[in-house]
Amino acid sequence: MRKLYFILLFVSTATFAQITVSTITPSFNGSGAVTIDEAGNIYIGDFGDFLGGPDTDGIPNNVMKLDTNLNLTVFANDFTGASGNEFDSNGILYQADIRDNAVYKIVNGSRELYTSQGLFSPVGIAFDSNDNLYVCNCGVSNIRKITPDGTSTLFSTGNGLLACPNGMTIDENGNLYVVNFSNTNIVKIQPDGTATNIGNTVGGNGHIDYDVNTNNLYIASFGTNLIYYLDLDNLTSGTSIIAGTVVAGTGMGVAGNDDGSALSSTFSAPNGIAVSKTGDSLYINSSATLNNNNLNPQYVRLLTNVLSTLSLNDYEAATNELKIYPNPVKDTFMIESNFANTNDLSIKIWDMNGKNIEFNATSEASKLKVDVSKLKSGMYFYCIKAKTRKIKIGKLIKE
Repeated sequence: MRKLYFILLFVSTATFAQITVSTITPSFNGSGAVTIDEAGNIYIGDFGDFLGGPDTDGIPNNVMKLDTNLNLTVFANDFTGASGNEFDSNGILYQADIRDNAVYKIVNGSRELYTSQGLFSPVGIAFDSNDNLYVCNCGVSNIRKITPDGTSTLFSTGNGLLACPNGMTIDENGNLYVVNFSNTNIVKIQPDGTATNIGNTVGGNGHIDYDVNTNNLYIASFGTNLIYYLDLDNLTSGTSIIAGTVVAGTGMGVAGNDDGSALSSTFSAPNGIAVSKTGDSLYINSSATLNNNNLNPQYVRLLTNVLSTLSLNDYEAATNELKIYPNPVKDTFMIESNFANTNDLSIKIWDMNGKNIEFNATSEASKLKVDVSKLKSGMYFYCIKAKTRKIKIGKLIKE
């Protein structure tokens, strides 16, 4: 018996005025997923020129590398449909190939077959902390699990929530988050394979990425020309549009490649998305053709200043009742709250490389005193929570 799921859909468009969108590459063939390595280099697979069938030019597709100086080079070649990609714990890039029904690993610039067992039109992939590989089987709408020894098993059918699962990411607790190409669901799959729907976009989706620092999901919505985010600490607020120009009354985005502020920018069939280690930048590929069936060529688009905006829009009321001073800081700073017991407050600090920073924090009446005297001078990011709810995200300058 088919189960019906009735979902209350929340999609908001907050004012993300501080986010800037810019195009950082010339046009090139790179219509697949986007991922980032520990050094900040970006990798873009080339799915191919067309959505509905194989390329007709007979030329193999590449995986491209965009280094931190914005030099764009071929990282690996000989793919027929380079879709999802991700690094394992050893820094080796794995690349799904939707037309080969296989996942390859790239060693010294050459592809090596990792597995094809049980794969049917694989797209998004993700590794857990034990280097188990999870694969979105778009062709049969399920998730496969491949252990490091190469054993491939069915991991989850998604409880009817999957429809050509396309993008996938994973959190530090081993929960998978999957978005579909053929419906709007954002699906959480727990380590035991249990699937639940936790949110929706308005149209079909490309890929998804997770920011461990803020517990946010970011989604490139291929079908709507919009970029979404979902706060996992506040699911009742639903998804928000973080970038793209919405056509009034439709929920759909204007197709284009206009740079500028977040909600005046435009995207064309955005597919791949990768969040920087700090969580303050997003990398997205966007089609230059403005035609969803003709994918290539592509641009890489960069969204900057993401963190400084999220708290201002989602938690404006709470932020107005929270004081953080001084900033810049020399040795200690105070968090003063009128709405929460300081015992309920927690703070996380990370550096420009996304590394969590250790510090001491003590409660003093209605204040939380944070000692950062051992930190080196520079810029840091912080996230303050009241119990489990994020109430402030921002930047900290250490003198």
